[in-house]
Amino acid sequence: MVSTDFRERVIAAFPAADPPVKVVSDLAREIHDDADLMASALKGHPWTVLPKQTLDARAKDIVALTVPAFIYYIPAFITAAAEDPISESATYVMYALCPLGNFSAFYEHTCALFTPKQAAVVAELLESLEKDPGFAVFKEEMKPGLVLWRRRARP
Repeated sequence: MVSTDFRERVIAAFPAADPPVKVVSDLAREIHDDADLMASALKGHPWTVLPKQTLDARAKDIVALTVPAFIYYIPAFITAAAEDPISESATYVMYALCPLGNFSAFYEHTCALFTPKQAAVVAELLESLEKDPGFAVFKEEMKPGLVLWRRRARP
């Protein structure tokens, strides 16, 4: 279960703002079957009020988010992943945050859009997942993401 302190750090790092108008990309709508479901589940809703059930159901569709929507909604997904680290949805969140193999330009660019404070809570989630016995099989896959987010977390 996620600690109150972690949730408070996430809220402090990602202050309230208006949700993005465009939630999923046009390309995602063309190639991702559930992109419209993701859009309807999130669009117009502040990240702080999304139910865990919705986040768990849509975690597999994180790849369909636009970059502004990813930055806006990822705190909801990381909080849900921290609440249930052995869930399938936590695995999707981990993959959304961790490039496979070497860093790609996309991950470098996206990570750079986060503040150091925001990157610190992302790194904290990944560190927590890395220590969880249920994530032992993903430990090597998580390393590039941990390096990337820890580096960005440094002011």
